[in-house]
Amino acid sequence: MKKFLSIGLVLSLIAAFSSCSSKPDDLPVSQNASATKSISVIAAAGNTTTSEITFNLSDFAALSQYAKWVESALVQTTSAISVGGVTSIQVVELTNVKLSLKSNSKANLDLPTITANASFKELPQLNFLQKVLDEVVNKGTSTVVLTYRATNDITTSVMFSMKIDGKFSF
Repeated sequence: MKKFLSIGLVLSLIAAFSSCSSKPDDLPVSQNASATKSISVIAAAGNTTTSEITFNLSDFAALSQYAKWVESALVQTTSAISVGGVTSIQVVELTNVKLSLKSNSKANLDLPTITANASFKELPQLNFLQKVLDEVVNKGTSTVVLTYRATNDITTSVMFSMKIDGKFSF
């Protein structure tokens, strides 16, 4: 008799705890959300510079109501890595441009030499952004390390941006 009582108590506790973590009734199947992060690139000629860009799940504002139920995300083709602010007045040449995940340096992306405003949104760049998005979903955060070498002094602000558009599933 005590065995049945114990089993009944355990089942009651399981039911009580599982109802606390249930998904809300208005939870969509999926939702699109976007986040953009930018950093200023100012460097002295010949120097190699490293900067970090961190994405958090909370950066995807459209998810705020449902963030804790995100199960996966798929990067969208509107996502891009871009460089802006390069003018004809200033000579900009960034070489050895590399992006990598801080948590896994083997997950990296080499970009070509940058001498003008550019947007990178081909398959290799989208694959890298998918790795960033996967880490954001799994860990809540992802830090990207940007490394580059400036062959000329960069004295006016050149902006390096990462825009991640994702379709999030719950």
